[in-house]
Amino acid sequence: MGGSKISRELSPGVPLGSVALRELEHSGVAPLIVVVRADDPLDWFPPAADPILRRTEICFNADQGMSFSLRCGLNAAMSYQPDAVVIALADQPFVTAALFSRLLETYRRSPELDYVACTNGVDRMVPALFSRTVFPALQRLEGDRGAARILRTAGYKGRIVEPESPSFAKDVDTETQLREVQLEWQRLTT
Repeated sequence: MGGSKISRELSPGVPLGSVALRELEHSGVAPLIVVVRADDPLDWFPPAADPILRRTEICFNADQGMSFSLRCGLNAAMSYQPDAVVIALADQPFVTAALFSRLLETYRRSPELDYVACTNGVDRMVPALFSRTVFPALQRLEGDRGAARILRTAGYKGRIVEPESPSFAKDVDTETQLREVQLEWQRLTT
């Protein structure tokens, strides 16, 4: 895909990347650390609901793979001394505040868990919450390996949260996927 995919619009005035960020802001996940590429024009970036609770981190190595963005966000989060972090992607427009809230609530009820993840019915995937017990493993990820790799690693205790809709797992990596997501977005919002 040419250009910034998260700047592409789902419908007029609704950039792809803005949707998941707004849902996160309404979910109780705080503070929010939004990791962006150095060359991101941020034209998709909505005003913060509460600027004190949102921080933007520039990842200068984002082009080297997802693990670099993940590490950038995790390193930024360390100043808050979190018990856990939620990892979400800006190109998943069908995630909801309710889904993020369920990740948080599941962890609050079972703080011994290493992670709380979503599923598409086959795989464990993000959005997911990772406890501090997993931070070292997240720091060791390399290249384009994201957090989903850890969700498939034996030895971690986790719980799966079923999403309200299978659409939550749709993301945008190709023009075809963008068109499919735009059509579904229009169907759901009109």
